Amino acid sequence: MNYVERPPPAALAQFVECLWVVRAPIARQKRMPERILPDGCPEWIIHAGDPFERLREGRWMPQATSFLAATLSRPWQVRGGRRIRTLGIRFRPGAVAVLLDLDLSGKADRELDLVPALGAAATSLTLAVCRARTTAGMLDAAQEGLMTLARPRLQRSPWTRPAVDHLRRRQGRLRIETLAGALGVSRRRLERAFLRELGISPKRYARILRLNVVLASVVAEERAHITQLALDAGYFDEAHLLRDFRALAGRRPRNSRRSDGEMAQHFTRPERLRTLLLGD
Repeated sequence: MNYVERPPPAALAQFVECLWVVRAPIARQKRMPERILPDGCPEWIIHAGDPFERLREGRWMPQATSFLAATLSRPWQVRGGRRIRTLGIRFRPGAVAVLLDLDLSGKADRELDLVPALGAAATSLTLAVCRARTTAGMLDAAQEGLMTLARPRLQRSPWTRPAVDHLRRRQGRLRIETLAGALGVSRRRLERAFLRELGISPKRYARILRLNVVLASVVAEERAHITQLALDAGYFDEAHLLRDFRALAGRRPRNSRRSDGEMAQHFTRPERLRTLLLGD
């Protein structure tokens, strides 16, 4: 597969991490599954080629042409169709709720149809991406359409952004009561805001951050030191780390990220995760 990323324009940088396109030059009937791991970032996915399938309750179910993959709290298994030509818009944690005026409460791990919320603008963006012939054309169409949708809300900011920044700086190693106190709000108010803007609780987001700390650190030469990595990331011990990995990643930390799949390994590049954790 060919994978290309583009940073967003300056006006969208506080809301969007990147736009990406994955294409496969050779059509195939059977493709290996991909494991998509939680990172706190919802994504607008548009399949301009054949839709991917996702494993749900033991069955491979086709995805829609266009949908929002809401914040993941567990790994997804997906596999590409015969012809792959897919675009993604990766939003920063909490940003999609503000930029697209969505309430993500109760929507974690779901594929959301954006047409009811965004109307013809969502359809127009999707059609423009699907009609583009080149990777650059797909990225241009998505960027232009998103700017049109977002323009009325570019001066807004997610309510949860200070909390997200606190948790990122501490790499998830912060009690939620302490976080709420530092922000001068109640724990309940903080939890409601996270559910609305991220779709998950602050405690779940902290767990996802700790997972990504380890993912960013576990390269081949470091796998022998998994216990120290667990302690550095804020886990009690290696067993605690292994339990979280099974729940959030669906695999062991010593497994190479290449085992996640040809496309998915691009999402867990150590340099990308370090930027995600430390900020721009």
